[in-house]
Amino acid sequence: MIQTSLIGKLSLQWDLRLGPYRAFFAQSEREIRNCVQTIGLEKGRMGQVQQNEVSRQFAICEDTRTNEVVACLYLCDVVELNEDLSKKEAYNLSFFKEEWLSEIAALSPVYFRTNEEKTLISQVLISHCFIEILKARGQALIIPCDIGFFSIYKRFGLRPIGSLRNDLGDGHSIPMILLPDWEYLSLIHSPILDLFQSRHFPPYQDICEWYYQLVRKNSELQIGSAFYPEQQEDFEKHRALTEGLSPKGLERFLDSAMVVKCREGEVLISENDAGKAIGYIEKGIVHVVIGGKTVVLLSEGDIFGEIAFILNTKRSAQVIAAGPDTEIVLFSSKTIESLNEGDKMIVWRNLSRVLAQRLVLTNRLLG
Repeated sequence: MIQTSLIGKLSLQWDLRLGPYRAFFAQSEREIRNCVQTIGLEKGRMGQVQQNEVSRQFAICEDTRTNEVVACLYLCDVVELNEDLSKKEAYNLSFFKEEWLSEIAALSPVYFRTNEEKTLISQVLISHCFIEILKARGQALIIPCDIGFFSIYKRFGLRPIGSLRNDLGDGHSIPMILLPDWEYLSLIHSPILDLFQSRHFPPYQDICEWYYQLVRKNSELQIGSAFYPEQQEDFEKHRALTEGLSPKGLERFLDSAMVVKCREGEVLISENDAGKAIGYIEKGIVHVVIGGKTVVLLSEGDIFGEIAFILNTKRSAQVIAAGPDTEIVLFSSKTIESLNEGDKMIVWRNLSRVLAQRLVLTNRLLG
C-alpha cells in the first residue's frame, strides 16, 4: 500500500450527474465485483481487489433511468505506475517533477457495457474523477487514449504527453493528460469546464506552465485546434470551414468534396505540392511532418493545408496518416470560388478564425 496515495484521499460520498447518467466511486463488494466483470479481468489477474485497497479505485457510470451500470474505469496512483518501467515509459513519467507524481492519478481506459452515448458517458466519468482528484489536492489525470477516442478526449481538454503507440494486440493508443488549465479549457469550449463554475480551486500555474514547456521541447505533442461550438451537439467535423453558410452554399460546398481513405503511413499531402486544396480530418489522426519531424497531430475536425491555400504557395509540410482507416476530406479552390459572394466571405471568415485560434495557442506555447 502506498503511504502517500492520492487515491486513498478521495472522498467516496459524492457523485456527478449529467443528463441521464450518474458517476460515482464503487464502495460495496457488489459494485467492485460488477466493475471487475465489466472490465473483464479476473481477480487472479487483478490481484485482490478490496474496498480498502487505496492504490486502485473503481468509478462507475450508471444510467439513472434503468439503474444499470453502463461503463466503468479505475484509478491508480502514478507513484505506483512509476515503479513499472514499461508503464513509466508509456506515460513518459520521467517528464514530470518527482514531487508531482504523488499528485497525479492515472485512469484506465473506459470500459463500456453499451454502444450508445459513449461521448457523454466518457465525459461524466472523466469529469467526476477529475473533480474528485482536484478536491483531494491532486493536480492532473493521465489516461491511455485509444485512437478512436482521441478527438473526443481532445474535445474535453485532454492533451498528449507521449507519442502515438502501436501496442501489439491492443491497437493504437496515445497517453493524454487533463490539467486544470482554465485558459485552455475556455478557449476550446470544453464541456468539462461548465462543471467547475461553482467550485473554487487553487491556481495550477506551475504544472500548466510545465506542460507548455514540455510541448515547446517536444513538437510532436502539439495538436490541432478544431473549432468547437458552445454546445457539443452542434459539432460537425466540417464546421470550422462551413459554419454560417447558407443552406444552398453548404450543399454546394459539401457536394464538391473529395473523400480520401488512407492506410497507416500513407502520405496524403507531399511537401512542395501546389497548395490548391484545403481539407479537414473526417476520421483518424494524421501527422504533419516538416523535415522528417512531426510538428503537430491533427484529428477529427482539424483543418490542414490552409496556409499554402491562402498564400497560394507550395506545401511546406507532409501530411501522413498516423493510423489505419484514416479519412480526409478535400476541397479545391474552385469550390470556394463557385460560391456566391456572401458564402465566399463566410468561408474566408471561418479560415481567419481557425488561424486566430491557432495564433492564441501558439502565443501561449511561446510564453
